[in-house]
Amino acid sequence: MNKHASRFLLAAVTCLLSACASPKICTREIQKSDAKAVELVAASQRAHGKKAFANVRDVSVRYDGQWAPVGPRFQAALADTSFRRGSEERLLVGPRIIAQEHTGPAGKKFVVRAPGEITVGYNRSPSTDDEAKRAAALVADAYTMFLLGPFYFDRPGVVLASNGEAIVDKAMCDQVLAVLRPGFGFATEDRVILFIDRATKQLRRVRMTLSGLESTRGAEVDVTFRDFRMIGGILWPTDFDERIRVPFDLHAHHWRLLGLEINRGFRAADLTLAGLKGRASAPTPPLPAR
Repeated sequence: MNKHASRFLLAAVTCLLSACASPKICTREIQKSDAKAVELVAASQRAHGKKAFANVRDVSVRYDGQWAPVGPRFQAALADTSFRRGSEERLLVGPRIIAQEHTGPAGKKFVVRAPGEITVGYNRSPSTDDEAKRAAALVADAYTMFLLGPFYFDRPGVVLASNGEAIVDKAMCDQVLAVLRPGFGFATEDRVILFIDRATKQLRRVRMTLSGLESTRGAEVDVTFRDFRMIGGILWPTDFDERIRVPFDLHAHHWRLLGLEINRGFRAADLTLAGLKGRASAPTPPLPAR
């Protein structure tokens, strides 16, 4: 066996061992929320600025990111790395409508996601590819969760259950299992574990299933929030680190929030496949100085 073959075999065995060592999200049937889990999420919402968030109607954000060399290959349709490097995104909070203008080496990808609907375009040409649309819907919903943090779980079809404890970046966290029906994208159900800092009540990590896409069904990823900024009385995550946890333990994606603006006053009609219009169109300004 030559040196290159030996390295490949070692890497494959390492991945398999990592997969076996990584516990999966609980799949037991949960019919109703328990009081402890509900209070943990409510406490996290208060820590993130619940009173101020009640006045948020729309959010404009700008991201920039870097994909890992190996992890995204296992989720190629979802990662879509040729188009997803940086993005301008607009979210209407109440109706949960999000528009994403992604930019990458192959050009621009535009997504408009509303509940039960998705439109996708590449370089101004609408896409009819079913896998691309399902993947874009999953990404749009997940990025809404990453941005809104504990506020995302104020939506119909959420059941919360206590799920033990874990350490994230040396901080002891209480875990809450959230069962989402419907799930992300076009999934009937997904499950998310929230890692809530016991001391500060900040949401430090989420771990999630990816049931809305055939190629990722059975996979799990987590996103760790490693920096926050208080803007408009709300604690927003600004640094995101994603790892694939099942079936392999591999780094996938790191991205940063470069700009955020609250309540521009744009409407759903301003979020089109042809591009952002009206008050949604101007680039998001940089984050204010600390």
